[in-house]
Amino acid sequence: MLNRRNFLKTSAAAAVGVSANIAGTMAHASTKSPAPRNPRPYSNVDWDSAIQIYTTTHGHITGQSMLNKFLERDYEFLTISNYYPSAPYYPMSKMTRNYYRVHHDHPVMFRGTLTDGPFDWNAILKPWVDTLEEKYRRQYPFEEGGPLFTEYPADIMQAPNAEHHSFSDSPAHICAPGSLYASGTFDARDFFKTKTHGYHFGVGLPWRTGFDNMLNALLYEDGGGVTINHPAWSHLKQEQMLEMLDYDPRVLGIEVFNDSSELMTQRGWSEHYWDHALGTGRQCFGFFVPDWHKDGVNVLLIPERNAHECLKAYRQGNWYGALKGCGILRFRSIRFDGTTLTAKTDKTAKFQIIAKTGVIFEQTSEKISFTLTDADREKYVYLRLKVYAVDDSGEILFSQPFMI
Repeated sequence: MLNRRNFLKTSAAAAVGVSANIAGTMAHASTKSPAPRNPRPYSNVDWDSAIQIYTTTHGHITGQSMLNKFLERDYEFLTISNYYPSAPYYPMSKMTRNYYRVHHDHPVMFRGTLTDGPFDWNAILKPWVDTLEEKYRRQYPFEEGGPLFTEYPADIMQAPNAEHHSFSDSPAHICAPGSLYASGTFDARDFFKTKTHGYHFGVGLPWRTGFDNMLNALLYEDGGGVTINHPAWSHLKQEQMLEMLDYDPRVLGIEVFNDSSELMTQRGWSEHYWDHALGTGRQCFGFFVPDWHKDGVNVLLIPERNAHECLKAYRQGNWYGALKGCGILRFRSIRFDGTTLTAKTDKTAKFQIIAKTGVIFEQTSEKISFTLTDADREKYVYLRLKVYAVDDSGEILFSQPFMI
């Protein structure tokens, strides 16, 4: 893994080399994928040669100081997931201050009708700008500023993403790594009275329509998809979570841990949602994300360093979750042949195997092997690994689940 902690030595000119690493040349997906979510992740991973890439599907980065925090934690693949509007900050080299206030081209729900862009917010606000509070009126007219991001490694990998919200029939927040779909406006709090005048600040459509829009805008047929964000924080009904998982196999799974939700409301863990979905026999990948904060990392396993391979790893379930990251504890192998599950870490740790019935195996070691009996299959339904560091780091690793 490259040492991102030295990234500040890279000048703004590093952005010149980024085009070789960004996903953006393939045709958009337009049909539902016939392939189910992979019931046996890692089956095609060569652990000896796989590159382990730190990343997240849900991380807000609105300027250089926030970007620095991700780079300092050795992130090598960025799918920035901002909102207001929910539009990709992709590629980073194009992003400027006020970018989407002066370059709003995507559709918006206006007085109940999906209305195509572009939207000239300076012209739209003009009739009522004098009625705004002074601190907002002083921002008018909107002008494009300088670049948001000036210092990042030339070889950073990127793909589009955004956090979509305010569906007409669901409290869910949704990310779509690998999708160019954009929704909503800059004015989430109605400070500029755009909502008052009929402009919806979020998706404003049924979630199924929103999902179709996201999936139809994927860069690659075989990579990326949709993630269900912080279901516990969102108070998402488990029945609706299952409906979303059943809607399309490119609905990849749920956030099992969200650091911001945990820090702000102590509702950051959705592990019970995960086990509920898996216990029904549905494959559901688990994501571990920082959101606005720090903890939660997805560790991708890829054969070569490019954004397409990163998005393919998400689609195939070829990654594992980490609560802390930063190389504190790593998987060295995870294998399941349908009968025997083996795993190895880079140092001694406490392994647990979790099934529908709960924790069925526990051992402190650097490697484990567990074999199913015929009698186990019906009652266990799935297997997943949860591995605790035995030092004081607080690190926990999570494999993707295996359906049995």
